[in-house]
Amino acid sequence: MLDRALTTTARLRARLGSTAPPREQLIARHVAGRSFVDVGCMWSVDGALCFAAEDAGADSVTGVDLMGPSVRFTAERERRGSQVRFVQGDLHDPDIVLEIGRHDVVWCSGVLYHAPHPLLTLERLRELTAGTLLLATETVPETPGRPGTCVVAPGRREHPSAEPAGGPAQGYAPWYWGITPSALRTMLALSGFAVLEEHRTPLHVTVVARPAS
Repeated sequence: MLDRALTTTARLRARLGSTAPPREQLIARHVAGRSFVDVGCMWSVDGALCFAAEDAGADSVTGVDLMGPSVRFTAERERRGSQVRFVQGDLHDPDIVLEIGRHDVVWCSGVLYHAPHPLLTLERLRELTAGTLLLATETVPETPGRPGTCVVAPGRREHPSAEPAGGPAQGYAPWYWGITPSALRTMLALSGFAVLEEHRTPLHVTVVARPAS
């Protein structure tokens, strides 16, 4: 089922295009000589963006995920002689936040709509962000006359790649939230971020933000 969802998303993006630079290019714009962390680095990407940041001249690189290091990640890190640090744990755990530490550049993609408490997720990202947040997330269309709307456990009518959320005992689920772009902007502001850039397609947003002064 998840494979079908991912395939649907890929087809939609291919058809709709994207106004955002490729993710490796976006990361390369910001990381040279700076510390970098990828929150949600493992699932389906095997730490690839950590290695991209390392290649782009990041001073130090950390990857964080609930799941442990994948076989592909471990093999690639060994092949490269990479210095990428991996932290396994939940971003919402204060002890894990302390272990990760603050970084100049924080990348987080495909995480927010899986999180039971997305505003808390953004607050934790704010604690990690010393300079720049690069946030990419699926979104749902705006609700006419109701800006700032979020849909709990969106179905395929709200977003073609959405799958049902699980109960609280399941922790992170395929889809807890369908977040509109206007809701995302408000949530970022409430979490202490100022948005510098926003790249949108009908079902996806990539944001460049900094801590608000």
